[in-house]
Amino acid sequence: MMGLPSTPLDSVRAASPGSFIGLSRGLVHYELSGPEGGPLVVLVPGLSVPYATWDRNVPALAGAGYRVLRYEHYGRGLSDRPRLPYDLDLYVEQLREMLEALGLGRAAALVGLSMGGPVAAAAASRQPGLAGSVVLVDPLFEWPAPRGAAWLLARPLAGEALMVLKGRSILAGGQRGDFFDEAAYREFLPLYLPPLRYRGIGQAVLATIRSIPSWPLPEVYAALGRASLPTLIFWGREDATLPFEQSSRLLGLLPGAEFRPIARSGHVPHWEKPGEVNSGILDFLERNAIG
Repeated sequence: MMGLPSTPLDSVRAASPGSFIGLSRGLVHYELSGPEGGPLVVLVPGLSVPYATWDRNVPALAGAGYRVLRYEHYGRGLSDRPRLPYDLDLYVEQLREMLEALGLGRAAALVGLSMGGPVAAAAASRQPGLAGSVVLVDPLFEWPAPRGAAWLLARPLAGEALMVLKGRSILAGGQRGDFFDEAAYREFLPLYLPPLRYRGIGQAVLATIRSIPSWPLPEVYAALGRASLPTLIFWGREDATLPFEQSSRLLGLLPGAEFRPIARSGHVPHWEKPGEVNSGILDFLERNAIG
């Protein structure tokens, strides 16, 4: 694995699963599953992953009668790569516009993974009526101080050069650190690697990494707490990306939230322990019915 190739998106979209919708900033790749009239669940992905990260969750949610929307952030997977600041406002705007464009205006359960956590939290608190409940899976809360390759990526010019030369290795290696279980990582890697071929992902991830330190993360979660929406938090006890100890500080901002620690799981319990996470989400949604 070396740098990031630059296969144009148009050459692969026609043969790819899922659908596309045009928003104000470009095309977004998404998939809808489950019965059309079912309560809506929106799966908000993390920093660099395609929507395949939810492969072990969609069947359980859709099978239980929920209408499930999963999608890819701008700059990831098969979504467009607009030349814009990749900041929190962009991702919140993308989520809001997508729900409106798809005619899914009813209150949804927003499920945010890692970086998708503050996106879901901000969307829920800023847009009253958009969300009926929120689920956070190892949510981004305290951005770690950059070290090693991460420090270089944060530097102008050096980061661009490193992403061109070794971006594929860096992104795949970063995924390994998200997993507690080596076998689970090997099972996910064939789904994670193909989108790295497509032009522009390195620049989008790099721009996001540089933007995140300016995100007002404590304020985002405090606003969600004030919104008094039913909230459930999962956190892998072996999370090496966002350590488990952060969860207690987050709960201080979300005093009414339910909390489910997941044993023997890293940063991606929805993939490593899907049965436990799926049953937890379904139980939470049943007790906090959404329309």
